[in-house]
Amino acid sequence: MATTRKDGVVDSYAAIKAAGRAAQSRAPTAPAAGNADELQKLGAQVRQGAVPTKQLIECYECGYRFQLHGRVPKTNCNKCRATLDLTDHTINERWSGTLKTAGAVRVTVDGVVEAGSITCNDFILEGAVQAGLVKAMRKLELRPGARFSEHNLQAADLVIAAGASIALIEPAEYRDVEIAGTLRANLHTSGLVTIHPGGLLEGEIHSAHLIVEDGGGLLGVVEIHS
Repeated sequence: MATTRKDGVVDSYAAIKAAGRAAQSRAPTAPAAGNADELQKLGAQVRQGAVPTKQLIECYECGYRFQLHGRVPKTNCNKCRATLDLTDHTINERWSGTLKTAGAVRVTVDGVVEAGSITCNDFILEGAVQAGLVKAMRKLELRPGARFSEHNLQAADLVIAAGASIALIEPAEYRDVEIAGTLRANLHTSGLVTIHPGGLLEGEIHSAHLIVEDGGGLLGVVEIHS
């Protein structure tokens, strides 16, 4: 059975300490007393390197959304207290099994999901999903080469990457949609549809908000509702 690769995760506390040590090793000789501008500048450089990354987490057990500072391999949901795996995974060969993470899962051009279930925050598809069920708590991103059955993919938001050409047969329901490639669909959204430069939407669109940026295209029926 194929396995997934866990992408690198850095403990936020260790990263902060490492950044502080690196800044100290690179720091010039301390300026003379009374030179407040130089002291303030040096202090600002160290503080900037120690600011942890913010990421939006959606609990795969209860659906609660919260922000997390820094990158750690695990955390607890602020609402249901479930222990959440936060690691990112890459599938680059034939794979089947069960995978649950509040991180991202990427299926490369050589990756094939043959069976099983995947639950994640973000799902990036460049390869194939032949069977099983993929549930993205936040975003499904379809890139050039993506091959799938609509019944195998569920997500809150949809992103059509530049260069991708996607046709959806069944009516598609999402929260927010971003289109930088080509999408042919009967699209129903509760949030915002954004067509970026070079993007094209063909078919029907039923949405609360629509933005067509310069260079974006829209062909079909449009219904904007409150």
